[in-house]
Amino acid sequence: MAENFQQYFLLGEVFYSKDRRTSILELYTGEVYVVEFFSDIPKLFDGHIVQFVLTKGIPKQITILAFSGSAKAQLYKIAAEKKLMPFFSLAIQDEVKQVLDNTGINDPELDDMETLAFCTIDGEDTLDLDQALQVEKIETGFVVRYAIADAAYYIRPGSALFEEALKRGTSYYLPGLMIPMLPRELCVDVISLNENVSRRAVIFETILDQNGCHTKTTIIRARIRSRGKLSFKEVEDFLSEPLKLIRNDERLSESLRYFKEVGLLRLRLAEERNIARFHRTEVNVKLGQGGFVFNLLDNVRNEVELYNEQFSLLCNIAGARLLVERSDIFTKFIQPIYKIHPPPSDKKIKEFENVISQLIKVHKLKTELWHWRQTGDQTLSDYLKKLPQKGADSRISQAIHRQALLINTRSSFSEQPGRHYGVGADVYARFSAPMREIVGVFLHKELIEKIMGCDLNCSEEQDEVLRQQIIQAANRAKGIQRQLTNEANLLVLDQVFSIDFEKEEIFLRKGTVIGLGRDKLYILLDDISIEIKLYVQPLAAFWKIPLEIDIGQLSLINSDNQQCLVSLGDEVDIFVSDKDQKKHRWIFSIDQPVKRH
Repeated sequence: MAENFQQYFLLGEVFYSKDRRTSILELYTGEVYVVEFFSDIPKLFDGHIVQFVLTKGIPKQITILAFSGSAKAQLYKIAAEKKLMPFFSLAIQDEVKQVLDNTGINDPELDDMETLAFCTIDGEDTLDLDQALQVEKIETGFVVRYAIADAAYYIRPGSALFEEALKRGTSYYLPGLMIPMLPRELCVDVISLNENVSRRAVIFETILDQNGCHTKTTIIRARIRSRGKLSFKEVEDFLSEPLKLIRNDERLSESLRYFKEVGLLRLRLAEERNIARFHRTEVNVKLGQGGFVFNLLDNVRNEVELYNEQFSLLCNIAGARLLVERSDIFTKFIQPIYKIHPPPSDKKIKEFENVISQLIKVHKLKTELWHWRQTGDQTLSDYLKKLPQKGADSRISQAIHRQALLINTRSSFSEQPGRHYGVGADVYARFSAPMREIVGVFLHKELIEKIMGCDLNCSEEQDEVLRQQIIQAANRAKGIQRQLTNEANLLVLDQVFSIDFEKEEIFLRKGTVIGLGRDKLYILLDDISIEIKLYVQPLAAFWKIPLEIDIGQLSLINSDNQQCLVSLGDEVDIFVSDKDQKKHRWIFSIDQPVKRH
C-alpha cells in the first residue's frame, strides 16, 4: 500500500476473509489492500461502500456511504470505474483552511456593490450559486449587472486546489451523487453567492439599448451581498403578480420586473438569430426509496428559466468579445479559451431535407405544412416550431425533431475563436460556471489579466502550456459526463425491463420510431420517455420473416416481398423478449408486423 494514500480520505468496499481476523479492502482507486481489524465491530461494514481515514495502515473513522447492493453503491462503482474521487487530499484540505482564514472579502481593491439588489435564480436544490444578477432601467435602455463567483481569486495556478480542479476538469453528476470539482467548503460556502453574506464577484456590467441590444460591457471585481436565493418557481409566481413585493423588498422587486423586460427583449433577438429549439422530452434519473426512478423532464422550460439563460448567454458572449478584441499591447499575452460549435455541414442538411421529402410520401402528408428546404423562405427554427405537437401527426414531428438534432455537431473548447451555432453567436466563452468548470476559473484569470494589464502567477509560456492542458481536460470531461449519464440510464433500464421480463404476460409499452440505422430501430417510449434500440435480427427471428432496413434508412421492410412494415414516425407497441447477457443489452420486439399507414 503506497504511503501517499494515507493522505487521502479513501473509499472502499469491505470483504471479510474466512478467518475474520483480516479483511480485504478494495479501495476506490482499484487497489486491493489487506488490513487487520482488532475487533469484530468492522464486520458491520461487510460489503458496504465506506469512507475512512488510514492511520498507520489501519482504517479509522469508518462511515457507511452506501449499503451493499443498493442503488447508490452501484453509482459509486460507476464513478470508481472512471477514477472519480468524491473526496480531497489532506494537502487540499490544508489549502481550504487557508482560504477560510483569509477570504479576501475586505480587499480594498474591490468595488463595494453590497447595496445593489442582487439575487440568485436557480433550481430549488441548487447549492453552488455561480451567478447573481441586478437590472436597472436608464434613459437609453438598461444596465445589467451579472455577478459571477470569483473562483479565480481562490483557485490559483500552482496551488493544490488548482491542480486537482485541472485533473477533474469539471464537477460530475450522477443520480443523488455529485463528484465536485472543488471542495464543498468552497463551492457551496465561501465562493458561492449565498444570500445575506458578503461575497467576492466578477461583475459583467453591460449597457443595453431600449431594444435589448448590447452596446458596452465593463468588467469589475466587486463585493456583493445577494438579497435572496430565489427559485425559478418563486420568481415565476412573483412575475405573474408583479404589483406584489418579493421578499418584501421594493428594489429587488423592481430589478426582477426589469429582468423580465430584458429577458423578453433578448429572447426576441435570439429568434432573429434563428436559433433552433428542439422539442424533445428528456429524462434524468433519481434515487427513490426502492432504487432508481425516472424523472421526466420536458425541455420546454418556464419563462423565467428562458430569461435566465439569456442573461448567461449575454455575459458569455460579451466576455468572449472582450477577450478577442485587440485593443492594447498586453492583449497579445492573453490566452483565451473559446467554446465553438460549427454549423451542420451541407451534406447533413441535404440528408435531412431528403428524409423530410420521403416522410411526406410515406405518411401522405400535406406538402405545404411539412416540406422544408434550407434555400427556402423558412428557417429551420421556424419550421420546427410550426410542426404539430399534439394529435396523430405529433409522432412524425417527434421523429423530425430528432433527425434535426442529429445533423448538429458537438461543441468543443478551443484556443481559436469561432462561431457557436447553437446560441447564434460569432464568438462564445464559458465564464458562467467557474465553480463547476476549470475553463471558467482560467477564463476569469485571463479576463482579469487583460483588464488590469498584469500577469497573475504565470508567465506567458506557462499560461500557454496550461491553456492546452485545460482544453484537453474540459473536452475529456464532457465525454466522461456523457458516459456517466448513459451508464446511469442503463441501470434504470435494467431495473425497469427486468420487471417487465419477469411478468407472466407480455407487457406492452407504446412508443415512436424516431430513427433507423443499418441494423436497428430507435424508439422513444411514451411512458418513461427514454430511447431504446430495437435490433432487426432478433425481431426477424421473432416474427419468422426476413427483415431489412431500406437504403434511405426510413423504413423496416420484409425482404421477401419488399412490403413496408414500420417507418420513421410510426407508433409501435414493444415488449421485452429476451436479454443478451454477453452484450448486456435487452432484446425488444414489436407486437405486430403491421404497417399503420
